[in-house]
Amino acid sequence: MLFDVDDTLIDYAGAEHDGIVSYLRSLGVEVDIDVAAARFGELQEFHFNRFLAGRTDYVGQARSLAKDMIAWMKVRSTGDPYRWFLGYRERYEASLRLFPDVLDGLAALGNVPLGIVSNSDTAFSRVKLQRVGLLSRFKCVVGVDAAGVSKPHPRIFHTGCAALGYPPAVTAYVGDNKLGDAAAADAAGLLGVWVNRSGAGGDGVTDLRQLAVTLELDPGLAATPPRRHDRSDRREPFASQSA
Repeated sequence: MLFDVDDTLIDYAGAEHDGIVSYLRSLGVEVDIDVAAARFGELQEFHFNRFLAGRTDYVGQARSLAKDMIAWMKVRSTGDPYRWFLGYRERYEASLRLFPDVLDGLAALGNVPLGIVSNSDTAFSRVKLQRVGLLSRFKCVVGVDAAGVSKPHPRIFHTGCAALGYPPAVTAYVGDNKLGDAAAADAAGLLGVWVNRSGAGGDGVTDLRQLAVTLELDPGLAATPPRRHDRSDRREPFASQSA
């Protein structure tokens, strides 16, 4: 079974908000903190999407993000903007938290081999997982840099399957994005599972503690594949249906 990281296992949105608020307060900048945090989120999304599109590397998108944020705040810039970003990242990493269902949900999977497939950088994904004490739980960590493409491209899912050591047909992929994670994994030949934490619409699994039962796994068997229900009669939480 392969997992997404941000907003699936780790509360990324919460850590980003808390990290930038803490960092800006430590800098003593004279801006509306809530407005600045919202602007930072917009810039983060813009520059990270450039990274995913292959227009820059991880450090490059981080440097550009910091440069644009500094300019927006109209504060004097000194030195490499990437150092400013690293100051934020330190606060962000300190704010990282697992969702409360993660440890019990993974424990219920027993010996089922687990891996990570993320649109983030591989090394940074490993740092985050180490920070929250999960790194040793996963056999492999595959980031966009390792696969050469980002989700929803099938290759990144297949790269994850190869690293885990199992073919797509017996591998599930669990993520918080219904289309970019679950439906894309389905299209790549895996079993896509949507983590719908809000519960809106009644689709998906709302809690990772539901996974083992929902997928009808035998956690005592390391290679037991997730049960693949007839594609012509798919019911949620499997998310091959359009949003």
